[in-house]
This record gives sequence, structure tokens and C-alpha cells, in this order.
Amino acid sequence: MQELKDKLKTEVEEADWDLLRVHHENGAVFVAKGNLDILDVAVAVAQDKVQFVKIWLDNGDIARPTDDEVSLFEKEPYKKICKFIIVQPYVIIKLLDEGEGLS
Repeated sequence: MQELKDKLKTEVEEADWDLLRVHHENGAVFVAKGNLDILDVAVAVAQDKVQFVKIWLDNGDIARPTDDEVSLFEKEPYKKICKFIIVQPYVIIKLLDEGEGLS
């Protein structure tokens, strides 16, 4: 598992909303909230650890972007808003702190 996490770590990048919009329209974007690390989510998805993903979904630890979040992103579509990783067919994002990209 650590080997996969180390590999995925090299694939984490930052993105603006313009890059993510099409993925969102396809229902593929999920936001990792709170202290949940996108690498933990990515590893669970890649290894088909459904039990973890279900718990996170049920608890709201991962969710699709809300309408309010999307409206905020649309105001400045080229501003970096998150770190992301792709684990086909999903795009898992972690929003940057307000001081880093949202406000």
C-alpha cells in the first residue's frame, strides 16, 4: 500500500476550476473534506476498498462539489483552487486553504 501511495504522491497537482469543469459535468469530481488526505482516498479507490469509500461518503468526508462551491469556483475559473489526483474514472480534489486559493 505504501508503494502505491508513494507513486500516487508524484501525481498530485494543483488545478483551477476551468480544468476541472468538464470532469465535474461528468460527475467524476469528489472533494476530500476536513483532515482526509486525497492520497488515502486515491489509494482506497485504486485498491477498490469500497468499505472505506462508503464510510467516507456516508460521513460526508468525500462528496461532490456543492452548488455553492461551484458558484464560487465559477467566479474565478482560472484561480488555483485545489490539489487533485486522477484515479480513473474519478478526480479527487482537496481544496486549498482560503489563504492559498479561495476567498
